[in-house]
Amino acid sequence: MSDKKEELSNLQVVGGQMSFKNLTHKVDGKTYAQAKARIWLGMINDRMQPKKWLKPNSKGTKVNFNTIPNDDAMKLALAEYEIYLNQINKEYGLDYKLRVTTS
Repeated sequence: MSDKKEELSNLQVVGGQMSFKNLTHKVDGKTYAQAKARIWLGMINDRMQPKKWLKPNSKGTKVNFNTIPNDDAMKLALAEYEIYLNQINKEYGLDYKLRVTTS
């Protein structure tokens, strides 16, 4: 029994899918982009890296993600997020900026 406990204690979530019911296909582009930016940042802060944003429908938007296991992966996740911020800033006239703080 203790061998099984040891094996189970080594389990890790390495990815998954989340669903965001408020991000439906009825939301206008700018509002959708702003909500997506907030959700994306929240996921990164929880060490989840969005890998694929599925197309929004009447039930919302699903996001496939991988976990962020180390600092190098975190840097990559932040770089991808910053590219998205630059894209929506240009497209919608926003002024979103990424500020990274260390603890």
